[in-house]
Amino acid sequence: MRKWLIKQINKIGLDSSHLKTDAELKGRFLEAGESEKIIFPMELDINSEWRIKEWFFEKGQIVNPGDIIGAVENEKQRFEFESFIGGKLNYFKQVGQKVEGGSVLAEIAGS
Repeated sequence: MRKWLIKQINKIGLDSSHLKTDAELKGRFLEAGESEKIIFPMELDINSEWRIKEWFFEKGQIVNPGDIIGAVENEKQRFEFESFIGGKLNYFKQVGQKVEGGSVLAEIAGS
C-alpha cells in the first residue's frame, strides 16, 4: 500500500521523500545485549502454506526501523514485512522454508 501511495504522489509531481512509516516514526534501536524476534502473524496462517520468498538484507547487516527486510508468499499472496526495531540481523529462516503462524522468521540483536 505504501509503495503504491508513494508512486501516486510522485506521479503527480509531489515530493514523497519526507513521508515516514509508523515503524520509522515509532521504532527504536536495540541496545547491546538486547534482541527481538520477528514472528510470523497467526492471522496469515489460515488454510494456506506460506514460505520464505526472499530476504533484502544479509545476516550480520544492520537494519533500521522501517526497513522492509523480507517477504513470504503463498500461492496467491505476498507479504513483505518491515522491522520496527534497528540492530544487526542475527538470524533468519532460509529462502524456501515453510513458515507457520507464531514461528520466528528472524532475530535482530543490538550492537
